[in-house]
Amino acid sequence: MSLDMSISWRSKQPKQKRCDRCELYYSEFLDKCTHCSDLNEAQLLMLKAKHQESLKHNAKLGKYLFIAAVVIGVLLFVSFLW
Repeated sequence: MSLDMSISWRSKQPKQKRCDRCELYYSEFLDKCTHCSDLNEAQLLMLKAKHQESLKHNAKLGKYLFIAAVVIGVLLFVSFLW
C-alpha cells in the first residue's frame, strides 16, 4: 500500500469531530453527538466504561496477534535454515 493510496482513502472519509462530553467521534455535519446526546450522566458513564473495556479487549487481541506473527516468523526462519 503506497502513501498515495492512504492519502486518497483518507480524503474520501467523512470529516469528523470529537465530542467534548463522551470523547468519541461523530460527523461534523451533525449538530449533536450521535453517541451521547440522548443519554443522562449515569448512562454516559456506562458508555465510557463500555468503550474503555472494548479498548482493553482490542489491545489484548493485538498482543496475541503480534505473538502469533512472531511465532510464525520464527517457524519460517527455522524452516529456511533446514
